Amino acid sequence: FKKFTITHSYRSTFNVSSFTSNLTYLPDNSARDIAGNFIPELQISTISISEQFSPLLGVDMTLKNNMLIKVEYKKDRNASLSLSNNQITEIKGSAWTVGTGYKFRQVKMPFVKSRVIKSDIDTRVDVSIRNNNTIIRKIVEEVNQLTGGQRVLSIKFTADYRISAKLNIRAFYDYIATTPFISTTFPTSNTNAGISLRFTLSQ
Repeated sequence: FKKFTITHSYRSTFNVSSFTSNLTYLPDNSARDIAGNFIPELQISTISISEQFSPLLGVDMTLKNNMLIKVEYKKDRNASLSLSNNQITEIKGSAWTVGTGYKFRQVKMPFVKSRVIKSDIDTRVDVSIRNNNTIIRKIVEEVNQLTGGQRVLSIKFTADYRISAKLNIRAFYDYIATTPFISTTFPTSNTNAGISLRFTLSQ
């Protein structure tokens, strides 16, 4: 290897959407509502927690022949507690990403008859599979229901060729296929492919 990198990242966010003060609250916690529940000092409507392992584990390698290899595994979870209807909405996701790339040195391109350009071609291929699940958990009824979810397959390919210091040409191919986990939605797939030119204005 020329380079071998291991990455790991974790981020968590706790959020309280809004709250109001209860005028009938007593410091000794003796106040109760008509259902017999204790009346808290603050009335909170929604609480949410967001967690992300981005990535849980990632490996980035550069081989001696300049080939790039990248493997990542990501996980995330968003849980929202609604105290108005006593429900928890949980969205969980996980994704695998495998990528590779290679630089072809000094490739000749005859763009015009009188001039042959020689430059490097940077290629990159990334394949990822992501699963998303949306689950509603009814606390009082003790019922867990899958209300949404999908599996997303993504394939991306790019090839960059620098014609000059300011002009770059790129060939790209993007494919995204979505397979739902529930029967209320249809599977879909989208494909984008083409060639783009980028001209950089700089002094």
